[in-house]
Amino acid sequence: MINKYRYLIGLTGLALAVMTHASAWSAQTINPNFADSCSNQGGAAGALNFITDFDNGTFGSESGAANQSPSVDPYPATIMGGDFVNFYAINHGDYAYIANPVTPRNPYQHAAVTDPIYGAEGRFFASDPNADTPTMNFEITNVVPNQNYELSFWAVNSEPNGTPNRVNAVVDGIVSFSTGLLQPNATAMPWQKYGFIFNAGNRTTIQLAMASTETGSGGRDFYIDNVEMRSCTLAMPGTISGHVYSDTDASNDYLVGTDGPLGNIDVQLFDTQGTISTADDIYISVTSSITDGSYEFSNLPANSNYEVRVLTTDPQLPSGASPGTAVVLASPLSNGGNVTDQNFGFDLSDANLEGQKSVQTFDPTGYDLPGEDVAYTITIFNRGAGEADLNSLFMVDALPGDVTFRNADFDGANTDPVKFEQTSAALNFDYARDVGYALAGAAPANFTACNYTPIGAYDPLVRYICFAPDGRMQGGSPSPSFSVSFRTRIN
Repeated sequence: MINKYRYLIGLTGLALAVMTHASAWSAQTINPNFADSCSNQGGAAGALNFITDFDNGTFGSESGAANQSPSVDPYPATIMGGDFVNFYAINHGDYAYIANPVTPRNPYQHAAVTDPIYGAEGRFFASDPNADTPTMNFEITNVVPNQNYELSFWAVNSEPNGTPNRVNAVVDGIVSFSTGLLQPNATAMPWQKYGFIFNAGNRTTIQLAMASTETGSGGRDFYIDNVEMRSCTLAMPGTISGHVYSDTDASNDYLVGTDGPLGNIDVQLFDTQGTISTADDIYISVTSSITDGSYEFSNLPANSNYEVRVLTTDPQLPSGASPGTAVVLASPLSNGGNVTDQNFGFDLSDANLEGQKSVQTFDPTGYDLPGEDVAYTITIFNRGAGEADLNSLFMVDALPGDVTFRNADFDGANTDPVKFEQTSAALNFDYARDVGYALAGAAPANFTACNYTPIGAYDPLVRYICFAPDGRMQGGSPSPSFSVSFRTRIN
């Protein structure tokens, strides 16, 4: 292995010198500058490269001899699609790793090209995509929430006259950056560094994928090299904040104390690059609203093209929720500025709860006789499109005077006196937490009043049973439901 850091220092002056013309040692040009770099945002990039896959994004190195390409995949199971081969065996649909290809693999490729950073010893990734373009996968750990990062890589069209391809960077499943079409150059292969800044938001781990977008057997060949992700510290960062809420008064304006908070809803931040089309939007960050419905993107560079977006398909939204406000908000941010009140309001459908109570003989004789047990089952349906409010369910059942509550396991398969079942209700039930009892007198007005503890196998003092399952009972069709069952003995 070469000392890559020492070698990089030796190349620095050379790399800048050959930005616009072919170097003396290869038929290529090297341009390390890109518009959305950390330095161009007035920031300072960190020394640590967070990319560890593919030999820290370098794709490894060789001895410096000509035409060195591994015949065994050095990074198995890290690329999906395409087939790994030796560089000089590439056909349509294949990919390889190559260092110092003095000899082109076919007459349609640039000759005598090298790694733009590490020269003849550095390997780079080569692809001749067909219908199944290879996708490079990186897992990036130790990410600091709300920190800005600069993601960069080198890419180039490997053919002097080939049909251009483009490379997309996909962060956590969202296309976050595109190189645009990698145009060919008939004179010298034009290595170009690409990159963008994004914010980690609430993430500590990031999944990065890189792949070309154009397929087909003619042309579209490209190289990728030196993938890096470094922290970017800004001199004057700004913030964008707002609330996600249920619009209780249907005003389409967020009112503190009136509108209900919606927590755990994802909000995304994009850079539109000033165009109407969403195809070139850069995905910057994602965060989630907290318990009070508020969210914030912090540590942001100035940008006049920010947009915050909320997804109407977010699985954490209440069932039946529909947007009452815009779900995309332009949020231009000045240097060190604070953009507030970027609020997203949702109209919630009502829950419509319906209860049924049934009783059946539990004793195997099949007769409702004194001394025998009967089982009561209370079933609650939500016939509405909307879900019930969080932790709002509270039921009290008064026992008839001619029965005695059974304070033992319900059916031999359930160790508690109460059996709970549900269908699509999405509730959380815990017997010790969600069931209570009360003595004779007025019915309990709340769960706190259900504070009697039964004794013995049958307790005649129990006259009320209380139930308060946890969570939001879902709505929709078919109607979600839950049931509670318990036994009593006929006096």
